[in-house]
Amino acid sequence: MPSAADYEKFFDEADADGSGSLTFDELLKVLKKKGYKGGDGDIKKYFDACDRSDDDKISKEEYLIAMGAIPDKDHKQASLRQVFRSFDTDGSGEIEKADLRKVFDEMGKDFSDEELERMIQLADVDGDGTLNYEEFIDACF
Repeated sequence: MPSAADYEKFFDEADADGSGSLTFDELLKVLKKKGYKGGDGDIKKYFDACDRSDDDKISKEEYLIAMGAIPDKDHKQASLRQVFRSFDTDGSGEIEKADLRKVFDEMGKDFSDEELERMIQLADVDGDGTLNYEEFIDACF
Protein backbone atom coordinates (compact mmCIF):
# COMPACT_ATOMS: atom_id res chain seq x y z
CA MET A 1 0.00 0.00 0.00
CA PRO A 2 1.40 3.44 -0.91
CA SER A 3 2.46 5.74 1.90
CA ALA A 4 1.60 9.40 2.36
CA ALA A 5 5.09 10.18 1.02
CA ASP A 6 4.32 8.19 -2.14
CA TYR A 7 1.13 10.17 -2.65
CA GLU A 8 2.98 13.44 -2.10
CA LYS A 9 5.62 12.42 -4.64
CA PHE A 10 2.90 11.65 -7.21
CA PHE A 11 1.20 14.98 -6.50
CA ASP A 12 4.46 16.90 -6.87
CA GLU A 13 5.17 15.17 -10.18
CA ALA A 14 1.69 15.98 -11.45
CA ASP A 15 1.95 19.62 -10.35
CA ALA A 16 3.86 20.59 -13.50
CA ASP A 17 3.71 24.34 -12.92
CA GLY A 18 4.61 24.12 -9.21
CA SER A 19 1.48 26.03 -8.18
CA GLY A 20 0.70 23.75 -5.24
CA SER A 21 -2.52 22.56 -6.85
CA LEU A 22 -3.50 20.32 -9.73
CA THR A 23 -5.66 21.28 -12.65
CA PHE A 24 -7.66 18.60 -14.40
CA ASP A 25 -5.21 18.72 -17.33
CA GLU A 26 -2.21 18.20 -15.04
CA LEU A 27 -3.83 15.20 -13.39
CA LEU A 28 -4.93 13.75 -16.72
CA LYS A 29 -1.46 14.15 -18.21
CA VAL A 30 0.39 12.37 -15.39
CA LEU A 31 -2.16 9.56 -15.17
CA LYS A 32 -1.89 8.94 -18.92
CA LYS A 33 1.91 9.07 -18.64
CA LYS A 34 1.77 6.43 -15.92
CA GLY A 35 -0.39 4.17 -18.11
CA TYR A 36 -3.86 4.81 -16.70
CA LYS A 37 -6.32 3.35 -19.18
CA GLY A 38 -9.61 4.73 -17.82
CA GLY A 39 -11.62 7.26 -19.75
CA ASP A 40 -11.34 11.00 -19.29
CA GLY A 41 -14.86 11.00 -17.81
CA ASP A 42 -13.75 8.67 -15.03
CA ILE A 43 -10.80 10.91 -14.26
CA LYS A 44 -13.09 13.97 -14.25
CA LYS A 45 -15.40 12.29 -11.72
CA TYR A 46 -12.40 11.52 -9.52
CA PHE A 47 -11.11 15.07 -9.93
CA ASP A 48 -14.49 16.56 -8.98
CA ALA A 49 -14.75 14.28 -5.94
CA CYS A 50 -11.31 15.43 -4.76
CA ASP A 51 -12.04 19.14 -5.31
CA ARG A 52 -13.62 19.85 -1.93
CA SER A 53 -13.23 23.62 -2.29
CA ASP A 54 -15.04 23.60 -5.64
CA ASP A 55 -12.39 25.81 -7.29
CA ASP A 56 -11.56 23.48 -10.21
CA LYS A 57 -8.19 22.71 -8.65
CA ILE A 58 -7.04 19.98 -6.30
CA SER A 59 -4.80 21.14 -3.46
CA LYS A 60 -2.30 18.73 -1.98
CA GLU A 61 -4.49 18.43 1.11
CA GLU A 62 -7.57 17.59 -0.97
CA TYR A 63 -5.56 14.99 -2.88
CA LEU A 64 -4.19 13.39 0.29
CA ILE A 65 -7.67 13.22 1.81
CA ALA A 66 -9.01 11.52 -1.30
CA MET A 67 -6.16 9.02 -1.27
CA GLY A 68 -6.76 8.15 2.37
CA ALA A 69 -3.49 9.65 3.57
CA ILE A 70 -5.38 12.15 5.73
CA PRO A 71 -7.85 11.16 8.49
CA ASP A 72 -11.15 9.50 7.61
CA LYS A 73 -13.19 12.45 8.97
CA ASP A 74 -11.76 14.67 6.26
CA HIS A 75 -12.33 11.97 3.66
CA LYS A 76 -16.00 11.73 4.72
CA GLN A 77 -16.38 15.46 4.19
CA ALA A 78 -15.09 15.04 0.63
CA SER A 79 -17.70 12.34 0.07
CA LEU A 80 -20.42 14.58 1.50
CA ARG A 81 -19.38 17.35 -0.87
CA GLN A 82 -20.07 14.95 -3.72
CA VAL A 83 -23.51 14.19 -2.27
CA PHE A 84 -24.13 17.92 -1.90
CA ARG A 85 -23.25 18.43 -5.57
CA SER A 86 -25.72 15.74 -6.56
CA PHE A 87 -28.48 17.62 -4.70
CA ASP A 88 -27.37 21.01 -6.03
CA THR A 89 -28.80 20.22 -9.46
CA ASP A 90 -28.41 23.74 -10.85
CA GLY A 91 -24.83 24.19 -9.58
CA SER A 92 -25.68 27.34 -7.62
CA GLY A 93 -23.81 26.27 -4.49
CA GLU A 94 -27.08 26.02 -2.58
CA ILE A 95 -29.79 23.42 -2.32
CA GLU A 96 -33.21 24.88 -3.02
CA LYS A 97 -36.67 23.35 -2.90
CA ALA A 98 -36.55 22.74 -6.67
CA ASP A 99 -33.26 20.86 -6.27
CA LEU A 100 -34.77 18.62 -3.60
CA ARG A 101 -37.85 17.99 -5.71
CA LYS A 102 -35.73 16.95 -8.70
CA VAL A 103 -33.58 14.53 -6.69
CA PHE A 104 -36.53 13.00 -4.87
CA ASP A 105 -38.48 12.69 -8.14
CA GLU A 106 -35.53 10.76 -9.60
CA MET A 107 -35.67 8.50 -6.54
CA GLY A 108 -39.41 7.93 -7.00
CA LYS A 109 -40.26 9.87 -3.83
CA ASP A 110 -43.13 12.34 -3.84
CA PHE A 111 -43.09 15.14 -1.28
CA SER A 112 -45.39 18.15 -1.07
CA ASP A 113 -44.04 21.70 -1.27
CA GLU A 114 -44.64 22.03 2.46
CA GLU A 115 -42.62 18.89 3.22
CA LEU A 116 -39.72 20.06 1.05
CA GLU A 117 -39.78 23.51 2.65
CA ARG A 118 -39.76 21.89 6.10
CA MET A 119 -36.74 19.76 5.19
CA ILE A 120 -34.82 22.88 4.24
CA GLN A 121 -36.13 24.87 7.20
CA LEU A 122 -34.85 22.26 9.68
CA ALA A 123 -31.24 22.80 8.60
CA ASP A 124 -31.34 26.37 7.26
CA VAL A 125 -29.28 28.16 9.90
CA ASP A 126 -29.08 31.54 8.16
CA GLY A 127 -32.80 31.55 7.27
CA ASP A 128 -32.34 32.27 3.56
CA GLY A 129 -34.59 29.40 2.45
CA THR A 130 -31.75 27.35 0.97
CA LEU A 131 -29.02 25.05 2.26
CA ASN A 132 -25.40 25.96 1.70
CA TYR A 133 -22.63 23.38 2.03
CA GLU A 134 -21.97 24.03 5.72
CA GLU A 135 -25.66 23.77 6.63
CA PHE A 136 -25.90 20.55 4.65
CA ILE A 137 -22.88 19.04 6.43
CA ASP A 138 -24.21 20.07 9.84
CA ALA A 139 -27.56 18.45 9.00
CA CYS A 140 -25.77 15.21 8.06
CA PHE A 141 -23.86 14.93 11.33
